[in-house]
Amino acid sequence: MRDFLKDSGVLVAAFLTFSVAGCHGGSRQETASEEQEPIADAPTQEIIPEQVAEVIPEQASAISPENVTVSATSFNPSLKEQVRLGYRLAQADQVTVRVYDSDGGLVRTLVDAAAREAGTHEESWNGRDDAYRVVPDEAYTFTIETAAGGVYDPTTVSGGVVDDIRDAQFDWEGGTVAYKLPAPARVLIRLGIRSGPMLKTLVDWRPRVAGTITEYWDGRDEDKLMSLREREGFSALITHVTLPDATVIAYGNDEETYRDYKLGRGQERPQKPERPRQEDSELRLRPTGLVPPAWSRAPKVSMTFPKHTETVPAARGEIAVRIDVDTSDKGLLLADQFEVIFFVDNVFFAEAERGHLPFNWPWELQQLPPGEHVLTVNISSFKGQVGVASRKMRVVAEE
Repeated sequence: MRDFLKDSGVLVAAFLTFSVAGCHGGSRQETASEEQEPIADAPTQEIIPEQVAEVIPEQASAISPENVTVSATSFNPSLKEQVRLGYRLAQADQVTVRVYDSDGGLVRTLVDAAAREAGTHEESWNGRDDAYRVVPDEAYTFTIETAAGGVYDPTTVSGGVVDDIRDAQFDWEGGTVAYKLPAPARVLIRLGIRSGPMLKTLVDWRPRVAGTITEYWDGRDEDKLMSLREREGFSALITHVTLPDATVIAYGNDEETYRDYKLGRGQERPQKPERPRQEDSELRLRPTGLVPPAWSRAPKVSMTFPKHTETVPAARGEIAVRIDVDTSDKGLLLADQFEVIFFVDNVFFAEAERGHLPFNWPWELQQLPPGEHVLTVNISSFKGQVGVASRKMRVVAEE
């Protein structure tokens, strides 16, 4: 059995410590171990619209663009906000500037083989794709190429550095989780029971700006059956992977999710050319496969008791359990290997290492005492996605 707050099949992270505020009139120390749209209320972020992020290119070439900057780390295209890309050319050249999504799909060609003199230049992006539609909320990266052969691709020289958040503040009374990022990054927050089930994915590898971030959470599990505030063994994984330089986070699109875009009209978009990474041996770069594709995240899991219609069914001896996932997730999971793991009252109970969907399971109740119990299932793919569902049921004493 895997500890999903420590190992999702692609990552084993170090232990981290965070302070939990608002408990027993003060704060306490908890130790936790590491491992799509936020599931809970949408998080708020401290955003500085005109913050300038300087990019220092390491791609050694006298003809490559230099002094690359972006005018903002985040912006809202739905409000007609724009972001500006600045760069300097050492000599006159023809320039092509492209915008790519976080999975390498071409979103927009801003300028194509446009003549530019030596010196400083600026190109603007209004957050729309080549079809002139507002892009979904996600992180987008600029590349610059010149006719003389110069290439600026920030994914080859920046981003991908993994670290843990060790000083997050859990405010139970206010319903918030606050933490600080040293740089724009993609964040994962999983909450659950140490050596037990993962009970909620609060942030599922979503992009966040640098600075203090506040996520809103009601303190309950995914199905809102239990409060984790006083739960023994409460544990959290908070980890992040830095975004490449020359990347901007778009937000404010309430009409189209990034997942819908990538599985729909954005599916056949041209991909960014593969370019070798210039590694820095001193950086803790993310392992290959650590972060799933941005459109492929935690599956939505459903749990039912097919022979019972009650909200909290009562049974003795045995009860039939049926596990399934949303139809949009099923094909992705079935194409991969995954496990189905059951927990009763947050304690490991059973697992199927080679799952199929839907998954029908006869749950034998003889070893459980009479009364109410919570059954939790974690579905974990070998690529790191973990989905969760919980249901209450009542064991009836044998006559």
